[in-house]
Amino acid sequence: MPEFDFDFSDLAPIISVLNQTEGLSGTIYEILEKLGISPPEFLEPNKIAYFAKNDTSDKTYRVKTGELGMEDFQQITAWDGKPTLSFWPNIVDNDPNELDQYCNMINGTDGSMYGPGVTKDDILYIYDSMLCRSMHLTYEKDLEFHGLPVMRFIPPEDMLENPEINNDNLCYCSPDRSNCLGAGFLNMAPCAAGAPVIMSTPHFYQGDQDELDKLIGLNPIKERHETILDVEPRTGVTMRAAKRIQVNVPLRQYGNLPSFKNVPEVIFPILFVNESVELSKEDIELVMKGVYLPFTIVDAVCGVFIAIGGVLLISAAVKFFRIKN
Repeated sequence: MPEFDFDFSDLAPIISVLNQTEGLSGTIYEILEKLGISPPEFLEPNKIAYFAKNDTSDKTYRVKTGELGMEDFQQITAWDGKPTLSFWPNIVDNDPNELDQYCNMINGTDGSMYGPGVTKDDILYIYDSMLCRSMHLTYEKDLEFHGLPVMRFIPPEDMLENPEINNDNLCYCSPDRSNCLGAGFLNMAPCAAGAPVIMSTPHFYQGDQDELDKLIGLNPIKERHETILDVEPRTGVTMRAAKRIQVNVPLRQYGNLPSFKNVPEVIFPILFVNESVELSKEDIELVMKGVYLPFTIVDAVCGVFIAIGGVLLISAAVKFFRIKN
């Protein structure tokens, strides 16, 4: 772990306030201890890392194959060997020893594929292990992707709504209800070893307006900062996707550090990530030829036979009434 030297006490004769920095040298863990601040778990020696992980590998997943019904195809039933999560406490009933069943549920797929026959009325669920929660997306509009009809699904505003407005989100408040964040924010401390990390949409898109007004330079744009899934409805395969999230840290006055004396309380953006993927034009052509075109031909042939059958029925009816008369 790197060491730092914040001891400027030798300059105290010039700036008296620097007396308070005497002895503030060593690792961040040691400096916080000298300030009388209990360091969070993720800052313990040899444990500091992004989200307290030293690699990018995910845990194991157990998913349904669709054998008992294609409506459950690719649905995740367990992550890391467990059918539910264990990050989010029961804030609603004020019992931190009990886990909230709603927030700890594992729902959906990884977002790459769903059961065939997706409709506009469907709600598509995704489990995101990086965010330690399940999310849902709803239909927005029909599009064409390289000539292939797709349906665009996006997260509805209620999914990341202010917990005091959408009470389903109360269990994401940490450590208690008095610490609930505004719309668009998720405190990652419970699943990041206590790290002071807050996830949000990029540029606080659809986020809390008060937090947006505290910062200069943010410009939320739907087309650039919204998470999307473009799904081919016949197969349920995602043709284009973009997961857009932003990493932030809460800034406030920390202990007796002089450098933070005048720091305002604000959620400060660090970076945002756009994880995008789309099928190539060549792959789309294979889907068109192997899946979409046969269905189109079958529909056309069925339509022709239905039309012929209708003409024959009408002709038969006409002849019947003529003979009867």
